[in-house]
Amino acid sequence: MGYIDFYERVKSLAKINNLTIEYVVTQAGLSLGAYNSYRRRENLPRADEAQKIAQTLGTTVEYLTTGKEPDNSPNSLLLKDMQAVIDQYRNSQKLP
Repeated sequence: MGYIDFYERVKSLAKINNLTIEYVVTQAGLSLGAYNSYRRRENLPRADEAQKIAQTLGTTVEYLTTGKEPDNSPNSLLLKDMQAVIDQYRNSQKLP
């Protein structure tokens, strides 16, 4: 099932960034035909190709393959900052 998620994440991020799949894959050094061939055969691109796809989309291979944002992503950093504020508030209010 992981390969489907990879391609769905690529599609979703391309749409969010107003990019076509063709643009994304050609930036990664692939042809659209090669990309579609990977997808049809239920395979993932090679690591170097996946890295270039991720780079074009402004994300990581980890996110494309697992859906997990890296610990240093803007969303992850924001959540850490929010948790720190909550913890500080709890400590000042003596809340559990």
